[in-house]
Amino acid sequence: MFNSALVYELSALKALAEPIPASGTIWYPGIYEAKRLLAFLEWFLPVESDLIPDNSLLREFVGGSI
Repeated sequence: MFNSALVYELSALKALAEPIPASGTIWYPGIYEAKRLLAFLEWFLPVESDLIPDNSLLREFVGGSI
């Protein structure tokens, strides 16, 4: 097993997760999980995805991998 976790991973994902509607006016099946995720990500500062190296494993999830 290989641990591929990166120190800046949650900060990079925060910038992508913030557009998730946090208001209760829109309902969809994952709204409670989305709110829980956004509450957790409040502890992190966002990092722009262009700062992630092109050969990073995280790029496979945020787009722009080589």
